[in-house]
Amino acid sequence: MDWAQGEQVPSKLLCLTGSAGSGKSALAQTISETCAQKGRLGASFFFSVTDVQRNTPDRFVASLAYQLSRSMRGVNNHILRAVGDEPAIFKMSLETQAEVLLINPVLNAAQGSKSKRHWIIVVDGLDECRGEHHQAQVLRVLHTCVDRGLPFRIFITSRPEYAMRSALALTGHLNGAYHIILNEHDATADIRLYLRRRLREIGQAKGDDHWPSEDVLEIIVEGASGQFIFATTVVKFVGDRRSSPFRRLQIIVDWASNSRNKHTRNPFALLDALYTNILFTAQAAYQESFEGEGECPRLIHRLLSFMVITDLCTIEDKAFTGARAIESVLQWDDSECDRLVEDLYSVAQVKPSVTRGEFVISFYHKSFLDYLLDSSRSQSFHMPPDVLFADLAMKVLNHINAVDLDYIPAGWGRRCVGAADDRWHWSKVLDVALLAWPHLLPLALEVDPNEPVYN
Repeated sequence: MDWAQGEQVPSKLLCLTGSAGSGKSALAQTISETCAQKGRLGASFFFSVTDVQRNTPDRFVASLAYQLSRSMRGVNNHILRAVGDEPAIFKMSLETQAEVLLINPVLNAAQGSKSKRHWIIVVDGLDECRGEHHQAQVLRVLHTCVDRGLPFRIFITSRPEYAMRSALALTGHLNGAYHIILNEHDATADIRLYLRRRLREIGQAKGDDHWPSEDVLEIIVEGASGQFIFATTVVKFVGDRRSSPFRRLQIIVDWASNSRNKHTRNPFALLDALYTNILFTAQAAYQESFEGEGECPRLIHRLLSFMVITDLCTIEDKAFTGARAIESVLQWDDSECDRLVEDLYSVAQVKPSVTRGEFVISFYHKSFLDYLLDSSRSQSFHMPPDVLFADLAMKVLNHINAVDLDYIPAGWGRRCVGAADDRWHWSKVLDVALLAWPHLLPLALEVDPNEPVYN
């Protein structure tokens, strides 16, 4: 709130990015409500992928204009005059709508005012606006509002998808914006406080002031792994007035600890729907990128393949960095890893390595891996571990058998400039295969004999 209320700020644009379920919308809602109570909220817009009226920018400018006409003195008459002069304005481009309904009316109203007051504009869930080009349009409009000197401070939340990442990049038009990365904040303590307060309220309503125990609470906090949507899902499930909260919390604990007593009802259905939607969208985009290249492989199969090989090599060599060599072991095209994560930044993070051009991929939250490993939850996106290990074992063994440092078959992997570089790259590829093989073999031997890969 210091940014919203202070006289001097590093930027009038504040962008908050974070992984799926990290609490961005909850923060946006809190800021909107607090600013409204203090009389500082100019307007807000919450994009929602499931709401046809809020998953495109069609009503975005009109909604902001309407709210500003009610919150900012003198703006209403200018907006009404603009609509009267141009009745078709709502069918024009987003940029034209912003110019006619927002920028000109606010600037005209400000000319006759001596007030230096600024207004807070909250835009939540930009990533839930369908289409990267639409997301980029919204960002350009908001940037223009600030650039033209409107008395706004604009708070934007989004998953770190392409439109937002490119806008915040060094060459992007939001390069100077104030950027907060939510995942760099450890929310564990906040989640613990939230769960303790909300669950204790439920317990007290049932006559037990000390429920749940701290041990049970810690199991749930650990399961959340810093993810607020996990915590809110737990509270909603346990708080269902038609069922016993004590029995429902035990269901949560059994699922979170992967107990054999796991109840058939899935308490994380809401969380699973979020992950399924992310993977469905990412797979569709990945498939589009393969147009003209033949059959598109399963995105999650490739992502897990890369991560498994990386983890196995790291067991043997803590300083291991070899993303490009792994691409060759897996018989992928150059920079395939970049294409893999392009639409998965909301669940996976890419950390650059100290070695130039290398990086490591990891999941933000344990709950996503739990989802992938449970076939009843991930369903069509489930990848049986034994099949994955067997497939990787065969690829690795093929390299161990075939790689000859005196002769490298044409067309295998990336070709480097110069014989020395070429030889170094293939030595690295062989290193990857040899590091991973001892771990993959016993895992691969567990594969079901009925699976095609077994033969």
